[in-house]
Amino acid sequence: MGAPLPAPARTRAAASEGSTWRGALLRADRIVCWIGRLSVALTLAVVLVFCFAQVLDRYVLKSQFDAWDQIARIGMLWCAFLGAAMALRERRNVVIDIIDSHLSERARRVRDRLFDATLLALAATLFYKGLDVVEVGHFQDIVGTPFTYAVSYAALTAGMALFMLFLALRLLIPDAPAPHDAFAREEGENDMPGTHP
Repeated sequence: MGAPLPAPARTRAAASEGSTWRGALLRADRIVCWIGRLSVALTLAVVLVFCFAQVLDRYVLKSQFDAWDQIARIGMLWCAFLGAAMALRERRNVVIDIIDSHLSERARRVRDRLFDATLLALAATLFYKGLDVVEVGHFQDIVGTPFTYAVSYAALTAGMALFMLFLALRLLIPDAPAPHDAFAREEGENDMPGTHP
């Protein structure tokens, strides 16, 4: 078996075009990641505030508003679906790697791309079907709140939209770095990456 053929040389124009496209995509990814992290933090804040307000209202204020827990549940739904998408992007999703030691590097890359493509198809299906569920939810009021169930069901749709964006990035740029952790202890220190590329 002979040595592998060298890769064709890229011209300067092709290299700059590829890096410009890649750079623009990674910049957009950083913005979406920042928005996703902020959204998760805000939904957690909503849950915290409304849970605390429920206790405060029950024992101190004694107001007639009784939907504190309903709004906290809406916040938890949004946090769960947005957080799952962020975990996927930041490579913190749970992966069972029983056969990794038996596969070659190339076979692992192929397996990972197939998994990402399958997950992208599933997320697209859930997004599409979720739009119908949101539409039906407009006719169902959440008791004690000014909201309809569309607000709750939209969490799935928004989460799947982020899933699709992040999975498309994985398929377009398989070696895209995980976003920098704003809560790292030192500048330039990222969290430990997950096992899934």
